[in-house]
Amino acid sequence: MKTLIILAGGRSSRMKNSVNQAELSDPQKLAARNLHKSLIPLGVTKAPLLSLLCDHAQQAGAQRIVIVTAPDNEAFHLWRTAYQSNRTHLAAIDFAIQQPINGKPLGTADAVLSAFEAFPELQKSRVAIANGDNLYSAKAISIALEHQHTPHALIAYEAAHLGFDPHRIASFALIKVDHKNRVIAIVEKPEVATHAEYKDSDGNLRVSMNLISVWGPSFYKALKACPINPLRGEKELPEAIRIAIDTDPLSVYCHLVFERLPDLTSAADLQTFS
Repeated sequence: MKTLIILAGGRSSRMKNSVNQAELSDPQKLAARNLHKSLIPLGVTKAPLLSLLCDHAQQAGAQRIVIVTAPDNEAFHLWRTAYQSNRTHLAAIDFAIQQPINGKPLGTADAVLSAFEAFPELQKSRVAIANGDNLYSAKAISIALEHQHTPHALIAYEAAHLGFDPHRIASFALIKVDHKNRVIAIVEKPEVATHAEYKDSDGNLRVSMNLISVWGPSFYKALKACPINPLRGEKELPEAIRIAIDTDPLSVYCHLVFERLPDLTSAADLQTFS
């Protein structure tokens, strides 16, 4: 069964903290302050990003979607009821709970681990993973769902096509590959002045946006072994990928796509969906 895990367990703190700095209508400000960012009504249709993302996932062939949320997820259950009420031929939609530590979610690797432990069958199968605040295309999700020839894969976005300025690119992780597109390093938040060092042989700068394909039996071990980052206090997916590479240096392939990627990090990003 083709399964996509969507990570929506964060507190949307950057969204909420940036509301006063964004040029938004009063209804948009109210939604940004009170809803998880993946559930904020967007644009003319008022469809939330989570609905658009699930639509793309199903167009890509996903048969099951597992959404990782915080324990207080009544709004997500209400969303699922509304979403399923006007669609046919739907993928199954399940929820996994990411328990916070001291009131704070423990990061993206912990979120995926929460899904694997809520549904142990995921530990034995191939699954794709996606952020809940990025609107990946059906094409990109399909690449993650269809990948087979190595245990794991990252779907990288070429920096010039993302639609972000260099300083925003510097807030993500960059991917270094060998001549066969196998991942040899993931570098978190490198300074803009160093970006040229990470370009591939064709001059492409590969940006990780947490769209990943993993083989459960080996990646579950990497998730279990993933340490807490001492600065961020979180278990992060790039570190789990690094553990997978350390275990098997040839295990992670990198697919490169040349697309824009709508993103909902801050309140100002809501304007891109108008």
